[in-house]
Amino acid sequence: MMTADTTKTSGQRNDRHSNGAVAATAISRPIVTTGEIFADGSLIELISGEDGNTQLMLCNGAKKAVGTIVEFDGRRYQSAPINASVLREVMLPTRCSPHGTTRELLTELRELVAKFVGLDNKSASLIARVVLCSAIIEAVSLAPALVIIGPDTGRANRLVALLRCLCRHSVFLTGVTPAGVRSLSSGVRFTFLISQGTLSEPLQKLLDDASRQERKIPFRGHFIDLFGVQVIRSDSGLASESWTHRSIEISMIPTAQELPILDQDLQRQITIEFQSKLLSFRRTSLAAARRLQFDASKVEFALKDLACSLAAATPDDQELQAEVCDLLKEKGIELRSEKWTSSSSVAIEAVRILGLESPGEKVYVSEIASIAQEILRRRGSATEINPAVLGKILKDLGFRTEPRDAKGKKLDLAVALPHADELARNFGLPDAGGGSIHKEKEA
Repeated sequence: MMTADTTKTSGQRNDRHSNGAVAATAISRPIVTTGEIFADGSLIELISGEDGNTQLMLCNGAKKAVGTIVEFDGRRYQSAPINASVLREVMLPTRCSPHGTTRELLTELRELVAKFVGLDNKSASLIARVVLCSAIIEAVSLAPALVIIGPDTGRANRLVALLRCLCRHSVFLTGVTPAGVRSLSSGVRFTFLISQGTLSEPLQKLLDDASRQERKIPFRGHFIDLFGVQVIRSDSGLASESWTHRSIEISMIPTAQELPILDQDLQRQITIEFQSKLLSFRRTSLAAARRLQFDASKVEFALKDLACSLAAATPDDQELQAEVCDLLKEKGIELRSEKWTSSSSVAIEAVRILGLESPGEKVYVSEIASIAQEILRRRGSATEINPAVLGKILKDLGFRTEPRDAKGKKLDLAVALPHADELARNFGLPDAGGGSIHKEKEA
């Protein structure tokens, strides 16, 4: 059953009350929502009404119903309250318009980015996929992030402005703090467009948590859901491994290319056209995206979740999915180079070296730390790893140490080596051939 309900006549109200107080209470209290996905593929979506307030659009196959209250399967729904100041800034569709094929929509988005921001085809293709990903965000476990770097602030601002027009539920933010982000409405699936000079470590950690669908964030005695695509324009670096693995860097280098005008009127036109197309794409593609099983074996291990998310953005086109591997190839090469001196990699290598030298023995974490430090030194890294730091890294990697004695914690190499070998395969590390490091140090 599918209806849109905005008013009731007095006769209808009397009939309703005659069915009893319990039924009246159930009907008079609609379920508040920012959107629903039902088992049969039907959707309830937030849209913008003519008066600027939110309405709900119920999509069931080819049928649509719009109202302040909509009914589906015997239940009534109304939009959850969103602060008026936030609502004015969130981009919502006003209608649903045909989007053509996925390939056609992706091409339109890519050409818009290339035209108005002057980016190369690879960067524009990645950005277009992130836009589509914002429309099927419930189908992915990892929300991709675009990190805009480089000195050309004019083009960077253009890209942010264009993405505000294109992405689903986009909202522009600056002066952002963790408390400010937590105060936003839960479950809206915002696309966060953040532009500010620096991002504090607590804010980066919160945004990292918000990038994973399974992570719910505690706030004032309950959990909030801030899962959504992120676009970050900041002067400060985002150097943690988690950011590297889930983000796409877009470099803005000054260019002599003359770009067309992108004024407020044109942005408004782009918003109206593409928000409605994106809603159409979401209606037809979300179910397929949730079912997609993408083979990411050709992608660097650390980028597999990101690759799966980008592939889900084109769920009905295998050729476009295959392109994701090529689009992330260069980033994979960079990660493999950085992996050479990453803390996790050298910790795994140190365990494997000791496991080959002293099979079946138990060694102190301090000895593993010494080997890891020597590996880093030989590779030209100034990073320092002490036993306490290494112990935490080993714990995060799934190694189990024995209880501490007077000299510290021990690791049983008989148990640890098979796990280290498995991790090395998953991380794409080379075979352990550096056993001489330990002997040379002793000599």
